[in-house]
Amino acid sequence: MPEKPVIWIIDTSVFLNVLDVPQFNQSREAVLNELKLRINNGDTFLLPITSVIETGNHIARINNGNQRQIFAQKFSDQVLASIEGKSPWKPLKFPEAEDVKKWLVGFPNAAQSGMGLGDHIIIKQWEEQCSKFAAYVVKIWSLDKLHLQGYECNH
Repeated sequence: MPEKPVIWIIDTSVFLNVLDVPQFNQSREAVLNELKLRINNGDTFLLPITSVIETGNHIARINNGNQRQIFAQKFSDQVLASIEGKSPWKPLKFPEAEDVKKWLVGFPNAAQSGMGLGDHIIIKQWEEQCSKFAAYVVKIWSLDKLHLQGYECNH
């Protein structure tokens, strides 16, 4: 039986390495090698709004103003390319009020376990993709060892 195609939800930790953001790029070579391999496998990549916002926040805190400007432009170009269908990843649908309401229902329990809203939303979006794309294996690609490891469905 042929293997199912794979959808990867890209976490902030991976996106920061792809963009080579200083202080957040320690795994860049491994991430780029893995990205190339996964592209060659025909995998699909989804960029959640959480990763976009968190990456932008990290870039805004770069101490060197010149570097901050360079990486903010690189980031903006990558996100726009994603929206325009010109990058390896596609943006996950931007949330509407109903999405946010659903995510907030489970957030108090997530927060109690030490999980931030960003990771909670990524997991909720992973659950949505698992239901929506039963013919695909859906995984979260994260370097975060705390909350986002091991998420895989439909295998």
